[in-house]
Amino acid sequence: DWSTCAVVAREWSYLDPVRSLCELEGIPVQMANEEFSNVWFLRETQALVSWLRGRDSLLVQSTDLKDWLEGQTASPWTELLEEAIAAYELETGGAETAVAQFIEWLAEWGRDLRRRQRGLLLLTAHRAKGLEFDHVVVLDGGWDRVSRGEDADAPRRLYYVAMSRARQTLTLACFPNTHPFQKTLQNNPSVLRRQAPITLPPAPPELVRQYKQASLRDVFLSYAGYRHPNHTLHSAIAALSPGDPLQMQAGAGQWQLLDRNGTVVGQLAGSFKAPAGTRCTSASVLAIATWSREYSAPQYQSGLKCDTWEVVVPELVFEPSS
Repeated sequence: DWSTCAVVAREWSYLDPVRSLCELEGIPVQMANEEFSNVWFLRETQALVSWLRGRDSLLVQSTDLKDWLEGQTASPWTELLEEAIAAYELETGGAETAVAQFIEWLAEWGRDLRRRQRGLLLLTAHRAKGLEFDHVVVLDGGWDRVSRGEDADAPRRLYYVAMSRARQTLTLACFPNTHPFQKTLQNNPSVLRRQAPITLPPAPPELVRQYKQASLRDVFLSYAGYRHPNHTLHSAIAALSPGDPLQMQAGAGQWQLLDRNGTVVGQLAGSFKAPAGTRCTSASVLAIATWSREYSAPQYQSGLKCDTWEVVVPELVFEPSS
């Protein structure tokens, strides 16, 4: 069960190849510094809420929700709603409840999603403080570095934090003869040690990739809102689904997102920066979010031509420029 496992490192950069390997192997994975926790704004969530509010009945039960879900196009986000409906059924015993109560519960469930692990979690030792996992791997690298303002024993204490996150099994990866705590670990009788380093196969070239899941902060939320409701942009976005390929194109100071037909379907925020020394080699639709005049800041509302619209949120893949 990958949702009970974690890989811990001193720095985020050591985790990027692990993320790439998981993508290659089809292992469900989460980077703890990634977040798309805005479940409430998802196209799928808003469709469910609109359906509930449009029904004649003010009551709903889990069987109604499951029936609606079966009629939706399958995607990672409908699977997430399926998880939510199952949790609500367990909480209520399948009893009929008020529609307003379920909608309020769903909004709260979405806010709590960030705290729930749904795959192999990759995180730094600092981020791991206070968390526990059944199985933990601690990577080598960077443990000999003392940060500004730290005392000389700070890395050792942080390494202990990483080690003590494990409930059942703990695996410590060590580069040969370079780990600052290797001698201490080897002299510990409770450590089961490999007598010889294992021979690793050649690293796949894909391990140099960096994956970036955009959040709502990374996209220009009002981009489609400035277009008239009849603009072809809206129909192009409506035709997109999670996982569809996108193209990245440099615009006037901001990156533009294009669909497979070359239609611009969105724009990244001006504050978005690609990882240094990399280029974007592929992009795809992570999610389609909904946005509205109501959610927009007052300074942007005067130019809006729609009351509600959809926003493309991408997942981007970067590789070294050289």
